[in-house]
Amino acid sequence: MTQSGQPTVHQLFRDWRNGDAVAGQTMAQQFTDWYYAITAVRLGDHQGRPRLEAACAAFTEGIMKMPRPGDLIEWAHAIVQRELEKDGRWIRGGDFPNALTEHRSPTMLLREVQASLSLEERQLLGQTYDADCPLEQVIESAEANGGWPYAVLQARYALKRVLAGRVGVPFQEVPDQPDLDLGPVPLYEAARMASPDEEAQFERWLITSPKLCRDVAEFATFAHALRAGALKNEPEPAPEPVAPNAPTHAPTTPTPARRGLSGNASAIIALVVGLILVGLIALLSIL
Repeated sequence: MTQSGQPTVHQLFRDWRNGDAVAGQTMAQQFTDWYYAITAVRLGDHQGRPRLEAACAAFTEGIMKMPRPGDLIEWAHAIVQRELEKDGRWIRGGDFPNALTEHRSPTMLLREVQASLSLEERQLLGQTYDADCPLEQVIESAEANGGWPYAVLQARYALKRVLAGRVGVPFQEVPDQPDLDLGPVPLYEAARMASPDEEAQFERWLITSPKLCRDVAEFATFAHALRAGALKNEPEPAPEPVAPNAPTHAPTTPTPARRGLSGNASAIIALVVGLILVGLIALLSIL
């Protein structure tokens, strides 16, 4: 079981191989959400969509050949890595409105709310997601404001809170006290991990936590805007406080993987993969 008590993908794989159709569908959705998070944060929704679809197709085609559950994550990750190589693995960043932002510019949303952050939070985020800022400078700033890397993580979640509260972005994952283990998240989103091997280790860890996978996916379009320098301008004055009854989150909204692609494309992909896996159960029974 994962920390949340949910079955791991290894357990779901074993249950599927033993004839559990629901486990197959659940596994398909988790891998689709994982592929979406990775492709969205690296390439953006639009450019990442062909890579997402190709990875899901390869996963569906190859899953029958998996002999051992222990090989599942490494094998599945190699699929999406091969797809990412076709587009250069990472893009510099950009402004990519999507369903989660209600097709508003994420850059403009960031500039609208940045005055609600402290100066230290703005500086930490601006430096962390700026590839031209030396990492040593980021660490020095973080150490002066609560410690590295936790101060950057706290600034990231502070930004998610003001985006939810001020401009109504319906994030689902906005913890008041983030887990210390999540410290690498901003570095990953900023494409600033030490090596491709470190990135791969982080991404393979991502599939073990659906909540973290959702967190990365729903913030991906803002990570792109931050990498493109959205916080480099001077902030506008802070807006008036929101009304007491204004929502700060929307727990009933679809997962970001489904909202990020037009027409719920991610959910459709997962459904197709899941149905194929269900159909393969009949084959397994005669193998």
